[in-house]
Amino acid sequence: SDLTNELLAPDGTPAIVAFDAPWPVLKSSTGVESRDLQNAEAAFLQVAVAPKGAKAAELKKEFFFTTIFGSKGKYGAYGQPIDIKVKRVADYSDSREGYGLYTASFTTFTPGGRESERKIYITTAIVGNGVFMLITGSTAPRFRKQEASLRNIAESFSCVAAPKSSLRSS
Repeated sequence: SDLTNELLAPDGTPAIVAFDAPWPVLKSSTGVESRDLQNAEAAFLQVAVAPKGAKAAELKKEFFFTTIFGSKGKYGAYGQPIDIKVKRVADYSDSREGYGLYTASFTTFTPGGRESERKIYITTAIVGNGVFMLITGSTAPRFRKQEASLRNIAESFSCVAAPKSSLRSS
């Protein structure tokens, strides 16, 4: 399903975000996500304050440690993930102006405290003072089989500043 939504950067700048995912769209405690209800695959959006002067394709791994993997991120909700490795995907990041693509592998914790090895794609874009991130992935064992589909989802992400309007609220 094609998901399009308007989200706000931390400074209030509106952005129109969109991506394609083959699973149902759900409202969740972390916002809007698309999830395979039978398996571990999912795609979701997260917004964080951009580091000063940052470019979407040049974010440091520490940025992701405090956002996606931090206590307020989806993967840090039940404890700080361990064994986190983040890499920039150069072929994509160098070819699509204004966007970055990264892969990450890590071990996260389930609500029951069990470890779960995961692998994800993170697509990034900056609007206003916000880094808009589409995160899509699965468990490490399933990732290889699903990698082409997950990469397509990651590459479908678009994020642009919403057009200015002369409409006024009354």
